[in-house]
Amino acid sequence: MKMKIGMLVLVGIAICALLLASVPSAAGAQFFGDANKDDAINTKDCDRVVIPVGSDFMKGNILNKGMAPTASIMYEGLVTKNSWEDTYDCWLADSWEVSEDAKVWTFHLAKNATWHDGEPFTSEDVKFTHDYIKSKKLWLSWVISRVDHVECPNDYTAIFYLKTSYPAFLDELSHCPGIPIVPEHIWQNIDDPEHYKDNEFIGTGPFKFKTRIPGQYFVLETNENYHGKKPYVKEVVFKVISNKDSQILALKSGDVDALSGISPAVANMLKGRENIEIYSAPDVMIFNLGFNVKSYPSNITAFRKAMAHAIDREKICNTIFSGCARPTYTTFLMPSVAHDFVNLDTPKYDYDLAETKRLLKSAGFDDIDGDGRLEGPDGKDVTITIPTGGTAAGVWGYKIAEVLKNDWKELGIEVNIKQLEHSQWFKEIHKSPVWIFQIGYLNHDDPDDLTHFGSEAHFGDPNWHDYNNPEYDRLIEEIRSTADREKRNKIGYKMQEILANDVPSVSICSADKMFAYRSDRFVGWEWEDVHPLSWWLEDIKILLNVKPAEDNISEEEAITQNESEGDGGEQKIPVNLCDLLIAIIVATSISIATRKRR
Repeated sequence: MKMKIGMLVLVGIAICALLLASVPSAAGAQFFGDANKDDAINTKDCDRVVIPVGSDFMKGNILNKGMAPTASIMYEGLVTKNSWEDTYDCWLADSWEVSEDAKVWTFHLAKNATWHDGEPFTSEDVKFTHDYIKSKKLWLSWVISRVDHVECPNDYTAIFYLKTSYPAFLDELSHCPGIPIVPEHIWQNIDDPEHYKDNEFIGTGPFKFKTRIPGQYFVLETNENYHGKKPYVKEVVFKVISNKDSQILALKSGDVDALSGISPAVANMLKGRENIEIYSAPDVMIFNLGFNVKSYPSNITAFRKAMAHAIDREKICNTIFSGCARPTYTTFLMPSVAHDFVNLDTPKYDYDLAETKRLLKSAGFDDIDGDGRLEGPDGKDVTITIPTGGTAAGVWGYKIAEVLKNDWKELGIEVNIKQLEHSQWFKEIHKSPVWIFQIGYLNHDDPDDLTHFGSEAHFGDPNWHDYNNPEYDRLIEEIRSTADREKRNKIGYKMQEILANDVPSVSICSADKMFAYRSDRFVGWEWEDVHPLSWWLEDIKILLNVKPAEDNISEEEAITQNESEGDGGEQKIPVNLCDLLIAIIVATSISIATRKRR
């Protein structure tokens, strides 16, 4: 009898298990790690966006990382840049005004902003951030070096007094790297910010820190007290997947929701797959050929001009980027974002190998012994090593270098390609005559970006090209202290003329950045107003617009979907499984009791 009772109970449990297995999970309910150990990330799929990152999302602290406000997610600056509209958007500043000489900048701050720990945000936090960065001599102090001091007449007004006129001040505050505002009540107790490892990340942004496991994931949750537009999603998880192929597989399987920086080939492979959509942000990756003007043979101006004519931009755009790029001939600034600041009358270095050969010969480069190899003025064969990595975006830089290697072989120049880690690449370019670099379009939108070629442009250190032109440095100081737009325009034109003649670098192309996302999970990735800042997915504006796909279905679509599911779609079991289990056990108990009475 006991055996029969046990069997009945087991049968009941088995039926429940089968029913449970047959019911499709509501939104997938995935977990990272052991949910029993970490309930903090045990949430439904539809509430959480998962984005793959190549390495830990945030290391150290925000003042060492920079990237504010767009890519910090948890922190905000005073303003953000909108290059497509040639304007700035409000962030912690609701509005601002500037004096005619561009020396006094007054910011009127958001009155309802609070820090993630509940403390109110005030102008004293803005002043403290400025003073702290400078007193600790952090690398960001270079960004605000022109500021003399900050005054706070009240809790919601911060006035920046600059040493000289600086019309591009908002550019410095807003991006590349931008200045994040940090809370005084926390950072005033941090004596060593260089080595400080933040475990709380208290900011004012729309998302706040929740939990992390280094090397695995970083979880943020919605800041319900955010002073601006609140996110549609409850959580954002940055999941560490170092391999790009693994990221693509994760997107296919639905383990991640979106992926940026995919190649056109991968985009074509994913295009048409169920529940995966592709889109691109136009002209956000700008590629350039850089020269080190102190390294032979690039220390010869005629050599640099000659090689500027030896870039087959059309081939690069068509073969490497599959047509998702366009040749660029302007001098560093991009017409699509810099508008009338671009000098269209500077020399155009189009693809012309005949002109390359003529210029090389005039500079003493010739095949003297007839062996097909080009000899330089020193009588030796010309061999060039192109380092790739760093800002050349890895695989893109390598592929462009391969095109140059094949084309320059026709000139008798042997090219070697050297792949390097990010940090090594920066060291190598100071001794390599030729290299490739990519800088985002936000560094090509204003004459102030031309200061990249100043003799002390790289945070007080020599620029990447080791280019030094006293007249050019003088124009840098002049344009940075000139408030009048028309005058800045003229100065910028002169700077572009000098660069076009000295050729420390030459533009190659502007390429689109390709994205893929799961349309069955979330929508809103392609919001037009976000495109000006959408060159990465870790963008605060994009994540503010993303919403669960189910929230985007109209009532009529929902009715149609339910009807189709009832006709022949997936069978739904309208029974609460816990109630079902109880019913089976009760029924079994009644049956046993009845048999006992008999």
